[in-house]
Amino acid sequence: MTPVGGAWRAGSPPHLDRRTGWQPVPLPTFPRGPGTRLRIAQLTYSYQPITGGADAYADLLCTALRERGHEVHVYQRHAGAHDPFVHQAPRFGRWVGVREYWLIPYWLRSRRAELKACDVLIGHYPNYCVPGYFHPRLVGLSHGVTWDDYPEARRSRIKRDMARRAFGRCARFVANDTFFLREMGLEVPPGATPFAEVAPGRWFVPNCVDTDHFSPAGADAAPRAPNVILVPRNLYRNRGVHLAVQALGLLAGEWPELELDIAGAESQPEYAAEVRGLIAQLGLEARVRFVGSVPWPEMPALYRGAALCLIPSLCGEGTSLAALEAMACATATITTDIGGLPDLPAEHCAPTAEALAAKIAEVLPRAAELGAQQREVVASQFHLGRWKAAWTRVVEEWG
Repeated sequence: MTPVGGAWRAGSPPHLDRRTGWQPVPLPTFPRGPGTRLRIAQLTYSYQPITGGADAYADLLCTALRERGHEVHVYQRHAGAHDPFVHQAPRFGRWVGVREYWLIPYWLRSRRAELKACDVLIGHYPNYCVPGYFHPRLVGLSHGVTWDDYPEARRSRIKRDMARRAFGRCARFVANDTFFLREMGLEVPPGATPFAEVAPGRWFVPNCVDTDHFSPAGADAAPRAPNVILVPRNLYRNRGVHLAVQALGLLAGEWPELELDIAGAESQPEYAAEVRGLIAQLGLEARVRFVGSVPWPEMPALYRGAALCLIPSLCGEGTSLAALEAMACATATITTDIGGLPDLPAEHCAPTAEALAAKIAEVLPRAAELGAQQREVVASQFHLGRWKAAWTRVVEEWG
């Protein structure tokens, strides 16, 4: 077998190689605990440790379903997790010749016996639905469109076709943004009919946040830094961090005190190096800080300390959890107008440095007022209660 556009051709998974140390993992017996209603398995690339929005989503889903008395297991890549309900793929060596993200679904096929014993499977991303196609209660889940960077490129066409197959084959499918649904052929305008079944078995359930955990600072908290713009983005090219740097460069003369905090892992080292080079080229070294990856419990304080939050994504974005978390903290939030971001009550602009700079200049003088307004909308429309109620119906009401 050879890779095709980042994915494997149909066929058997690679054979085990004694030299790599890749050994089959013993199958657990999964005894059903007392009072267990349903046994549910989430199939995903990553979950623990939580380093991104999709990981946080899987964690919220575990919590919500367990609150309902369900037994929830998660299958993911090998990442050193120490949770008995987290089942990790073996460590794959470089010899496999394909990225781990695409190989794990083949490992999941080897777990079919235990997945068959589950009442419901939830596949994050279309290719993680493939190992569960045999299951009559397979729920597909989209975290946004992943083929809009180069829509007509061969790799993008393969991803889109894979998504359409999953959308058609899963018993139910949950999209967290309307852009994905439109790409699948449904006429759903931005923001329309959230938390509802928009077609038979097809749901629009936007991301939501814990508005108690993510909330405005109390009266005794340190005041916001009026000159700090927070960019809570892992450094992937499609997250557009370079646009935020360029926008700061355009505003540098008019706003000499303005600073940029970039909070996220340097997930693409080459891109991170490009961003650092751009900062040096623009002479912004003293005005841009790399905060690094911040643990989830510490994120509210980070949002509360900033005057603005910027989500400058170029593509591949659903209803951003980071944007919702920031708005829940009453931090005025600006996003580009791509993907699922128009579903959110943020300020929107085109994905260019010039548009971002203009929007920052417009919003900054009224940031406190706008942040309070956005907080009110998120607290009433994007709270976890609505999200949990929708997922309860998706998982439990099979007729």
